[in-house]
Amino acid sequence: MQRSNKVFLGLTLVALALIAAIFYLYPIDTTPSSPASSPAAAGSAQFPPAGELLIGGDRDEHGCIGSAGYQWCEARKECIRAWETYCTATPPKTVTFTCENSKSIKASFYIGDDRFVDLELSDGRKMSIPHALSASGARYAKADESFIFWNKGDTAFITEGDFDDVTYSGCVEEGE
Repeated sequence: MQRSNKVFLGLTLVALALIAAIFYLYPIDTTPSSPASSPAAAGSAQFPPAGELLIGGDRDEHGCIGSAGYQWCEARKECIRAWETYCTATPPKTVTFTCENSKSIKASFYIGDDRFVDLELSDGRKMSIPHALSASGARYAKADESFIFWNKGDTAFITEGDFDDVTYSGCVEEGE
């Protein structure tokens, strides 16, 4: 065995011995603690007494909960999440597209202020997507191109992911 291999083997054994010693000297406590002994139950500056704990109690002067991502939109006079709803006073034109595989897209376009489109997808996701350059039709895309909404006339589709997987296809405007 070469000298460098012996040194490596020796250092590896020393490291393993140190790790074993740490676990021996400082065992991991796996016994569940009772709720009465937890810091949250005892009450402290970090954990108020039970019954006084306010989840999402960080409302601003407009009542928007910042920790949940809400901020005040003066144009709409309401609390919004900027990634879900575009803050503009322009009233939207809302169109619903029926897609293949029983999917749907509800798109809110802001005529004259088309920097964003607000989307509600049938899988429950809501998002506000910025307008992007396109040669034909309207294209809205996240900055990293991981989500793209295409619209031309009364048709639309969505691509997602690194490989531009079409996740909403064959979408046609309802009522057409």
